[in-house]
Amino acid sequence: MTTMLETLNETAAAYTSKTRAVDPRNTGPRYFVITSGRCCAIGRCMTNPEKHKNFTGGVARFGHLDLMLKPAYRGFSIDFWLDIQDLHDWEDNWNEKGLTRSGKAKVIAIKKAHGL
Repeated sequence: MTTMLETLNETAAAYTSKTRAVDPRNTGPRYFVITSGRCCAIGRCMTNPEKHKNFTGGVARFGHLDLMLKPAYRGFSIDFWLDIQDLHDWEDNWNEKGLTRSGKAKVIAIKKAHGL
């Protein structure tokens, strides 16, 4: 089982401004998977992200999100998933090397919000 802290740290290490899974045409909620095969923060933790690649609604709409996740990532609150998805989605959190100062502050805020 992966902990919330491990999942947050994995997410923080997984992306740069060039590798985030965002569709530049999409100005609303992000896709779980985009055509390049990259996954967003939630999508990379899913058992079959390709199945949900066209989903553009908010994660909170998935009452059954746990069933879509790899077993190691199950059991976390929707609020946690929303927070790491926001970390991924906000362009200001990333530069070519990884997290920006704003991104690092977001990680600290997530840790505090979830007692990590």
